[in-house]
Parts: sequence; structure tokens; C-alpha cells
Amino acid sequence: MAMLLQYNSDTAGIKLIIDKQRITIGRGANNDISIDDDLVSKEHAVLEVMLSTTDEGKLEYYLQDLDSTNHTYVNDEPISLFKLRNGDIIRIGINNFKFVDEFNGDLEETAKLYKTWIPGVFYTKGKKKK
Repeated sequence: MAMLLQYNSDTAGIKLIIDKQRITIGRGANNDISIDDDLVSKEHAVLEVMLSTTDEGKLEYYLQDLDSTNHTYVNDEPISLFKLRNGDIIRIGINNFKFVDEFNGDLEETAKLYKTWIPGVFYTKGKKKK
């Protein structure tokens, strides 16, 4: 499962699960992630999930700036299009998000959940060694 973890001053804030193929980010209320910050454009950035063209069964996450006035930053560098990796820090306006990909984009891991005897608790099985 991949997510954006919003934080301020190294304290964790809101967990935003990436559960759609396309997530819009901006100040406007019609965005999937709406940020109340005057430094954020109405339509600031978009995060897209795609199947890898090189690694079968892997997901890749791309962040694209939508020609925003104040830019989108990943690891303190302005970006126009960027392939996210686990641990990348995204800055939009004065807001910081950490990109967390617990399975490093492995579609097979994220697709197989196993139910336990405890209601509402699931687990994934470890990968088999090749």
C-alpha cells in the first residue's frame, strides 16, 4: 500500500492512502487532496499510478506539477514530472508530504490479503525465495 504522510516539524500528521489511479492536489475544493494554503494553486499537481513497463507486476507512482505558480518540489528540487520512490519528500506550498510505498510498488503483494480469525485483521504472506 502506498500513501502520502503529511507532516510538520517532523511530527506525523494525516495519512493519505493512494487508492485511485489519479489523485489531484490543489487549493480548489474539487481536488482529491484539497490544501487550504494561498501558496497552492487551485490545480497544483497530480499523482498518477501506472503499471511498470519494465518490471512486470510492479506499480510506479508519478508526480506531475500542473504549471503551478509556486511549483512542486521533491527532495527540495522543483519538478515538472517525477517518478516517486519510497521516502521521497514532497513540498506543495508550505505543506510537506512523505511518500511511503510499503511494498515498493509490488502489485502482487498489494493484491493478496489473507483474512485472520480476528475480525477486520488481514495479513500478507512473505515472498517466496527464487
